[in-house]
Amino acid sequence: MPDKAPRLGKLPPLYHFILNPHAETRVSTCPNCDKKMRQRKVPLFIHVDPLIPIILGYTCRYCPDCDLLVAHQDEIEHLLASVVGNVAPDAVGNDYLVIGTVERDFWRQGLKTPNSVADLPDHLHDFKEVWTLKFRPAGWYHDDVIEAEEREIAQVQAGFAARKARAADGERPDKAQAAAAPRQPRRRRKRSKR
Repeated sequence: MPDKAPRLGKLPPLYHFILNPHAETRVSTCPNCDKKMRQRKVPLFIHVDPLIPIILGYTCRYCPDCDLLVAHQDEIEHLLASVVGNVAPDAVGNDYLVIGTVERDFWRQGLKTPNSVADLPDHLHDFKEVWTLKFRPAGWYHDDVIEAEEREIAQVQAGFAARKARAADGERPDKAQAAAAPRQPRRRRKRSKR
């Protein structure tokens, strides 16, 4: 039996997560299924070195089909600089880690009266998986580079589709058994003008 990944939160994991490091790229369509992204405001739990826990209410891009949250790194860093600047000015610009989301009620309660850090794991949802966003600017590329990237994308999509199918059947997801056909992007219907 494979070892479980260590979890900080005691609640079940929620969302797949991407922290978009590309300031010039805004994610308007899902990088996995190519559907239009929506928005969802979630309280993100962020650990800033050294030992500064922050719960930040942030509006992420959200794909309900893939259960994917996308946060933009430049926006997160700007908000962290203003929040951390008030708490510990010498920690501005330090490394940070987005760990998961907390329950909305716990976050709202913390806005009125500060919550204890010891209570945090009882209200924390870790992320299911953290993905990376790869971006290739427009231009000419050698066929080998394009084919290698397309193979990698097909493998990732096949693994995601297999895990999603097993989860729908009630099976426990296992990374070792990710071998399904990649999903084809859906075509968008044209809306008629009325």
